[in-house]
Amino acid sequence: MKTRKLSIGTIICLGGLSLASQVGAQTVDPNFHIYLAFGQSNMEGFANYASDYNTVDKTSLPRFQVLGATTCNDLKRTKDQWSPGIAPLFRCGTGLSPVDYFARTLVDSLPATIRIGIVPVAVAGTKIEGFDPTTGKAYYDAKANASDSWMYNIAKEYGGDPYARLVAMAKIAQKSGVIKGILLHQGESNAGEAADVWGKKVNTTYQGLLKDLGLNAKDVPLLAGEVANAGGFNAQIDQLPKTIPTAYVISSSGLTIHAKDTYKLHFSADSYRTFGKRYAQQMLKLLPKTTGVDSRQAQATYAGADFALFDAAGKHLASFHTAQAAALDVQWNGVRQKLPVGIYWVKDVSEGSVRKLVNTR
Repeated sequence: MKTRKLSIGTIICLGGLSLASQVGAQTVDPNFHIYLAFGQSNMEGFANYASDYNTVDKTSLPRFQVLGATTCNDLKRTKDQWSPGIAPLFRCGTGLSPVDYFARTLVDSLPATIRIGIVPVAVAGTKIEGFDPTTGKAYYDAKANASDSWMYNIAKEYGGDPYARLVAMAKIAQKSGVIKGILLHQGESNAGEAADVWGKKVNTTYQGLLKDLGLNAKDVPLLAGEVANAGGFNAQIDQLPKTIPTAYVISSSGLTIHAKDTYKLHFSADSYRTFGKRYAQQMLKLLPKTTGVDSRQAQATYAGADFALFDAAGKHLASFHTAQAAALDVQWNGVRQKLPVGIYWVKDVSEGSVRKLVNTR
């Protein structure tokens, strides 16, 4: 019996969820995957010091875009318009966020035909009540003259009602893409509440978004990240799937606090990068297991071949005749020297599975 356990690549998932319930389905690009992102300061990003950024953070990827929540002239970003996904993604003056590397990881992991769009709204310090579909605006209005009036001022950047702004932006996004998931990072300001109390509040927001945007929970999961340090509140966050079956919790284990954070609540820049990758890894598990390989080519037999190699666009490049993973590695290492740097796919002809190979030379 032949053994075909590959030592390279990972199984990649690609969205193909139903478009029927989404606004303007007849005009949207099904390969433009949209993700809503909301929460408080760790979602909008605390890491905004010059030393926090590296070259990659500020490098534009053609397949990664963000819908402008506000106009930021220094980023050449216009409110309600798509622009390159360059940090910061949220309001002007915020920082590196988990969403940055969530999107970058998806771009790296999915076929070249897939684009990622982010719809971001977050308010530093807010309780989840600030995103209540009916009382969220009143929550911020009450803070106009309070000691935490900064939340009122941030909410004003979103028209005074961050929830309504998120919905309005999402509807704009639905004109050109398909909403695949919702990202949440919030909980520090609700620390101390029982899991079912906080979870029900989150569910109110989640259900409101699904209703207002014509979405189905089974098609649009909620990914909620654990917090860094909030009196053990992660134990409550971890219970969220009991209230919301389509919710998935992203671990913050091993992540570090930003050296300049006196509150000891905000992640370091490196931790935001790691956290974003964890969000993406969970999302990749949830997307249907198909790839960018052309369906007609994927069904081909490639007589006598054990593996077939494709480029990111699904074009068949070569066939490998090997019974062992080690031999495949040798053949791939020989072939890749003649190929451009980029993402490739190898299909196990007998099993039908497809795996990703990255050619860095």
